[in-house]
Amino acid sequence: MRFRTVFLSLLFLLAGIALGHVWAVRSGLERPEPASGESKQESAQAAGERKVLYWYDPMYPGTKFDKPGKSPFMDMELVPRYAGDDAGAGMRIDPGQVQNLAVRTEKARKGKLTFAHEIPANVEFNDYQLGKAQPRADGFVERTYALAVGDMVKAGQPLVDVTVPAWAADQSEYLLLRSQKAAPDIVRGVRERLRLSGMPEDLLKAVDATGRVQTRLTVHAPLAGVITSIDAYPGMNVNKGMTLATVQGVNPIWVTADVPEREIHLVGAGRIRVSVPAWPGRAFFAQSGTLLPKADPSSRTVPLRLALDNSEGLLKPGLTASIRLRGVSEESVLIPTQSLIDMGDEKRVVVRAADGSFVPRRVEVLRDAREQTAVRSGVEEGEEVVVTGLFLIDSEANLRGALERMRRTEEEK
Repeated sequence: MRFRTVFLSLLFLLAGIALGHVWAVRSGLERPEPASGESKQESAQAAGERKVLYWYDPMYPGTKFDKPGKSPFMDMELVPRYAGDDAGAGMRIDPGQVQNLAVRTEKARKGKLTFAHEIPANVEFNDYQLGKAQPRADGFVERTYALAVGDMVKAGQPLVDVTVPAWAADQSEYLLLRSQKAAPDIVRGVRERLRLSGMPEDLLKAVDATGRVQTRLTVHAPLAGVITSIDAYPGMNVNKGMTLATVQGVNPIWVTADVPEREIHLVGAGRIRVSVPAWPGRAFFAQSGTLLPKADPSSRTVPLRLALDNSEGLLKPGLTASIRLRGVSEESVLIPTQSLIDMGDEKRVVVRAADGSFVPRRVEVLRDAREQTAVRSGVEEGEEVVVTGLFLIDSEANLRGALERMRRTEEEK
């Protein structure tokens, strides 16, 4: 009896196990497939995998992508951002690792840039003061004075004496009419003809005063300056309009330089300081400068001309000089120039966020001077920008992206 009871119990147990197996298989076969709109990501989440919020480039974490693939910024795969990860837009690095990477930051501050640029220059003649000594009639050189190229002359200083034979007959006629007390209109007409023939007024006065023929014309320096050319010797024939000497002025004197186009804004900001190696420790100042209207397309510079007082005669044409341009910019946000990352078509900096992460930012640069750069946008006053360790942060970001891709590959196997 007891054996029969045990046998029936075992029979019912085996039957239950068989029925449970059949039900489980049938349930697996009849399980509904995921809806057509359910993605693989949702299926993975149902299986217990982490939810992907978006994909991003570690060096441009501010830009999000809705699917994996190649980064449009750098030659690397996009990295997924999972739910539950640090929601910050930057890349986090362990504080100990930050110290190992020698990362140094500085705070952006408000301030003004101070510009001071030295530009090579040259001392030149003042072309506004250019005079040529010429005879007013045909004749020959009677006398030359002891002058040569490079000599300084004063305005009105005699240069050459020229004899004009044709004036003898005209002056004799004029004196004869005067002695015969001819009609005043006739006398005035003849005198005017003498003046138009090239006879200067002082020579005509000498004829009136002495009553004698005056045929020697003295050619004077037209202005004070330096003789840059002279072509006269005793006995040579000269013609009307022939240049016997050229004189160029040296007070005020010119200092010229080629100003780079980035520094044109400094011209006219105040007095311009000029230094000359021939006079060390001596400074010369120009109150203003003239920028010529055309730039040099090959050197990207604009000619600058300064007029300096040279009453002491210290500045000689041909000397080298240097021009110092100074100026102060408007107040703006300043960052170290070393913190800039030049991407070609744009510039970026890496900012250390309040949560300790490192965030790349695009900045709009205004100007730079003395290792400081003024930016229009991208960084606010008080934010910390990375100055040193940028390359190592970039390497760390690329390494993390590579490790993340390796982890994903292992999970997919």
